[in-house]
Amino acid sequence: MLKEIRDWIISFVIAIAVILVIRYFLFAQYVVDGSSMENTFHENERVIVNKFIYNFKDIENSDVIVFDAGHEQAYIKRVIGIPGDTVEMIDKVVYVNGEALDEAYVDDYERSYSDNFTLESLGVSGDKIPEGQYLVLGDNRAVSKDSREIGLVSEDDIIGKVQLKFWPFSEFTTDFSE
Repeated sequence: MLKEIRDWIISFVIAIAVILVIRYFLFAQYVVDGSSMENTFHENERVIVNKFIYNFKDIENSDVIVFDAGHEQAYIKRVIGIPGDTVEMIDKVVYVNGEALDEAYVDDYERSYSDNFTLESLGVSGDKIPEGQYLVLGDNRAVSKDSREIGLVSEDDIIGKVQLKFWPFSEFTTDFSE
């Protein structure tokens, strides 16, 4: 009887250890708070963030990431510019390295703002994004608190890449390109 109880306790401790490793080092669940990423993500939707993917691959333009915004807040945004890129917005169109982005994830309705910028206007010295820094924008540009307001995001502050939206189940997806 004692052997069986001991085996159950060991199994329970191992299960808890595995859950903690997965939760703190590999994947995390986040709840979308706000409308800055609509129509891609809506308030109270739940996503899974891959916390280790950037140990094996580089952060790329159009990746949807979660990053530490300070004050125990995490933001979800889309990477628009990576180190070495030039980025600017002219007449509501974002240009990366001189090429206009085709941003299917930004509705025409959401283009109702007027917020032109250059890297210089964001406080970047030089005309390229420095190493270890990323320019991020929300898909709902009219209300998003993003690099236009908070500046570039440090690679050290990036928690991980959003891999899937799982709640509500009717919105389950791993594709955030549209």
